[in-house]
Amino acid sequence: MPALPAAAAAPPSLLHPHVPRAFALLIACLCSFMVVMDGAIVNVALPSIQRELHLDPAQLQWVVDAYLLMLGGLMLLAARASDLYGRKPVLMSGLLVFTLASLAAGKADGAAMLLAARAVQGCGAAALATSTLAVIVAVYPQGRARARAISLWAASSAIASALGVVAGGVLTAWAGWRWVMFVNVPIGVALMAGVGLSMQAARGGGPRPRLDLAGALSITGAIGVLIYACGRALAGGWGANGVPAMLIGSLVLGALFVAIERRTAQPLVRLGIFALRNVRFGNLVVLCLGAALTSSSLFLSIVLQQVLAYPALDAGLALLPMGLALAVAAIASRPLMDAGWRRLPFCGAVLGAAGFLWLAALPQAAHYANHVLGPILLIGTGLGLMLMSSAHAALAGVPAADAGLAAGLFNTARQLGAALGVALLSSLAHAFGTAGTAGGSSLAGCHAAFAGMAGLSLVAGLASLRLGSLADDARTRGAVQPARTGA
Repeated sequence: MPALPAAAAAPPSLLHPHVPRAFALLIACLCSFMVVMDGAIVNVALPSIQRELHLDPAQLQWVVDAYLLMLGGLMLLAARASDLYGRKPVLMSGLLVFTLASLAAGKADGAAMLLAARAVQGCGAAALATSTLAVIVAVYPQGRARARAISLWAASSAIASALGVVAGGVLTAWAGWRWVMFVNVPIGVALMAGVGLSMQAARGGGPRPRLDLAGALSITGAIGVLIYACGRALAGGWGANGVPAMLIGSLVLGALFVAIERRTAQPLVRLGIFALRNVRFGNLVVLCLGAALTSSSLFLSIVLQQVLAYPALDAGLALLPMGLALAVAAIASRPLMDAGWRRLPFCGAVLGAAGFLWLAALPQAAHYANHVLGPILLIGTGLGLMLMSSAHAALAGVPAADAGLAAGLFNTARQLGAALGVALLSSLAHAFGTAGTAGGSSLAGCHAAFAGMAGLSLVAGLASLRLGSLADDARTRGAVQPARTGA
């Protein structure tokens, strides 16, 4: 699910004269495609990365979490920077950071360099994720043309999720895991050239509000310490390695963030928005959805490669049906909502939970057609139905003045849900499995993780029931109609 911008429309002069709007749409779709695919493509390469760099389970978990943490933690700050300093500078900065970090990750010779590069990659991705739809809103006026452009943007993101696992398998099998990172470099260079030639920086005077750096640092620190505590618990248990102290530290930083936001004149997050019930429940839905979606591809890749002994390419191809089901269901959810389907998030959650519970009973000598294909189709369809419909329902009751902030919160919740989900479910797998593999991922450990994903899916579905009535009443309260979102 790529990010919705927490920003209003950019100045109408974003494009140079005579540059067609379709070119800006192409750039936005490719940037979104690259960010979404990076989250999927790395999962298939994890076993190869672990073998070559001799990573322990906690370090392997951080190959995913370092990226997701910085992406989610800095998204609101990046959106605010895009508001203040313009779409082009933030987009170019994001592309430059993401491209250089991808190059460094591909050349990593150990855990420290790889994890640092992945964290920097996440910083660049945060700038890209908040800029893609903002560019479309800036160059397309209200109406059918903008709706068509947003649909293409959403479709490109859904397709990226579907193709990421296959691309990861192909590159890992044919060229090695380093090309999973290197593939971003030529794409990033081409996109920087396109942005430089087609867009112009905003011109304007007057003082600009300051960025809420203290708020951004405190909330990112709170989430970072929490994720790190989960990683330490994976290695030695929740009562060892200073984990209790880290959890307390995370709570302290979270409280500091709340105090900063209450006192600053230009807060990163206006806390009053949480008085809206649909914002609270919407964030819970997206948090659980992000956790289940990211963790499912990670643990399925582990099961296929380490339990069923699939080569990387075969594992990527085996996961393709789930990605395609996800893309088709996400795209189909919009016309289904228009046709009057009011409970799509709940229906999707039940389908996803059924698929996860099916995988929780996967036998040791599983056959793909009999034991894997069915549940992954259920999971892909279920989570795909939740992607656009849950965000639409959650945003439908938000007043127009708070629509941008609400969108940024939902996107941040999804990314942080992905990071927390990987950490907590890896700890669960380690507790029920045997040590020595990724996340303690014996088959018994993976069974426990899949059961945990079923629980997350059901929690999201139950929370979505509180969104339905609010969304249905949105028209009578004059609430803003939400922008569409993708995978």
